[in-house]
Formats: sequence, structure tokens, C-alpha cells
Amino acid sequence: MRHTVRQAGAAVPRPIFVEAIGTAWQTILEAPDFSVPDPQRRFATDRDPADTERRIQPGFALIEAPIMFHNGSLNSVSVEISILREDDVRVLQAVIRITAGETYLHPSPGQRLLKLDTNSAEGDRLQVKASEAGVVSVTSTGSEGAAEQHEPEAA
Repeated sequence: MRHTVRQAGAAVPRPIFVEAIGTAWQTILEAPDFSVPDPQRRFATDRDPADTERRIQPGFALIEAPIMFHNGSLNSVSVEISILREDDVRVLQAVIRITAGETYLHPSPGQRLLKLDTNSAEGDRLQVKASEAGVVSVTSTGSEGAAEQHEPEAA
């Protein structure tokens, strides 16, 4: 995901709310990158292919609160939580079973997702799926912003 902006924010809040997750992997938070003005071409190697007056700045997404999964069904449901990295490697974080009517808090505050490769379409993605579609809701809070970069030395 790429945002075209005048200046990338340090941390912009992103609510996470999915009323009912499905049985296929679903992205609930993704790290973006940013197309920002750079008319002086200070970052000569990181140009935006869509506009040579802009550069691509890496970004991040941060999970700021526990991820709450609520099972609204009358049956127990399994939920899987994973990170799909921008290089398409999946890292499974947890497989949990939530009993009927209960809520599970996944301890993930502070986990940072990155988007560093300007050639990849997507950054790291936090994804979830359930064993039964339409019965588990997800809520949490995240933020996204520009990853810090070293400033090139002025010529």
C-alpha cells in the first residue's frame, strides 16, 4: 500500500475493527510506504516511478493495544493469527481456541510491521482467519507512519 502525501506523518492512528472475520486470511493492519516530494533529489536512488519529483519513503505500522477476538457464536471457534512479511514469508503467531461467547486478548502491543522494499506492492501484513466464518469480531488500535531514514550527505 502506498500513500501519496506532502509529508509522511510520524504516527497516524488506525483503528482495527472487523465485525466478522472469515475462513481465509484477512489483513487487519498493513505497513504502507509513502510517495513524498523530493524536488532536490536528495534521495536519488529511491525515486517514485510514477513521478520523478517524488521519492518513496519506507513506512511502518505499529500494533498499540492487545488484539481482542470475540466469539459471538454458540460453539468454540479456532482463530489463527500471523504476519505475512513483504517477502511473502508467513510467520504464524498463534492458533487459539475461543469458547462460545468469550473474548481472547492477543498480546501484541509494540509489534512493528515494516514496508522497506519500494518494489513490493505490499508491506508486512497482520492477518487473521477463523475456523467458522462470520462469528468472530476483532478490535484493536494501531498506527502507521514513516520509517526513519538516514539523511544523505549534501553534495
